[in-house]
Amino acid sequence: MEQKTFPFYMKISSVLLMICLLLWLLVVGKAILVPLFIAAIICIFLIKPCNYLERKGMHHAIAAIVCMLAAIVVIGAIIYFISEQLIDFKEDLPILEQHFNTALGNLQAYLQAHFHISSINLQQSVEKLRAKMLNSAPALVGSTVSTVSTVVEYTVLVPIYTFLFLLYRNLIVRFLIACFKETHSDSVAAILAKTKYVIRNYIFGLLIEMLIVAIMLFIGFMIVGAKYALLMSFLVALLNLIPYLGIFTAAILCLIITATSGNIVTIVGVMIVVSIVHLIDSNILLPKVVGSKVKINALVTIVGVIIGNQIWGIPGMFLAVPMMAFLKVFFDGVEDLKPWGILLGEDVSRPHKPRSLKIKIKKKIKAAKEKDQQ
Repeated sequence: MEQKTFPFYMKISSVLLMICLLLWLLVVGKAILVPLFIAAIICIFLIKPCNYLERKGMHHAIAAIVCMLAAIVVIGAIIYFISEQLIDFKEDLPILEQHFNTALGNLQAYLQAHFHISSINLQQSVEKLRAKMLNSAPALVGSTVSTVSTVVEYTVLVPIYTFLFLLYRNLIVRFLIACFKETHSDSVAAILAKTKYVIRNYIFGLLIEMLIVAIMLFIGFMIVGAKYALLMSFLVALLNLIPYLGIFTAAILCLIITATSGNIVTIVGVMIVVSIVHLIDSNILLPKVVGSKVKINALVTIVGVIIGNQIWGIPGMFLAVPMMAFLKVFFDGVEDLKPWGILLGEDVSRPHKPRSLKIKIKKKIKAAKEKDQQ
């Protein structure tokens, strides 16, 4: 019996329809899916220590609880450290406001001197801007309350989901394998094992990179005499987890934090340190530590981070690359989806290959012409 083939336009229409439906489901199910994905990634990272405890004779439920409590302690210590640093920084906010008002006054004087704008027009523009900010204050407060409630919800749900994932991980694997025919069981098991390996090593590589970047930044900030060097080092290292886009946000935050000192030399020094560390990270650390774990090209990474931000906000930006790593492994493991895996991956072709391909194409065209002439 011959296998029925569909026209290209039907195939591409089906793919586009599936992508649109998947994006719609991700948007609608944000409140449910985000903590599930975060818990799944944490679970993948904790599977190895959990298996180690079980091999030592510990009950699987107790091993899951121990690993979960250890993760909570580590994450809680990090959050406590950030909170202490932010409380100290809050005391310098009046100084930052004073410097901001001074800079605004200097900007007004510069515009009046070089662009001949009257002080009355400038004052009216500033007052309109302030009124607009005051009018948007209720919406900002509502957004802040919503963000706090979301954080509290994730704080409760993520540990519960992570513990249940650890407890029922074998059941979930058996379910995924049972969803396919027995002839594909080995392929499904191989894809799951590779996915677990890639994501776990990717996260571990990111943590190592984050630690090295934070140490280099702290040393550089201490050399230039920056205040809150520890806080800025952690913020830059954390935002650096967002590929290509996080470093710009981190530089702006460092600029704002350093502005409280009022020293232009320190501000320039901080920007130089961030730039140098970013160059070292992108050219040495990232390819050596993280690049060997996930082979995803820069174009797809940037687009994925932007899409993740549009769908799930800040959590989506951090989850974008691990999700693309999973898709890369899945696409590479399914024969019909390998072209999508090629699209996500890096271009590993050698320089001489495109030329040899052009020569082959020219030979085929020449042979076809000779055949037509005969």
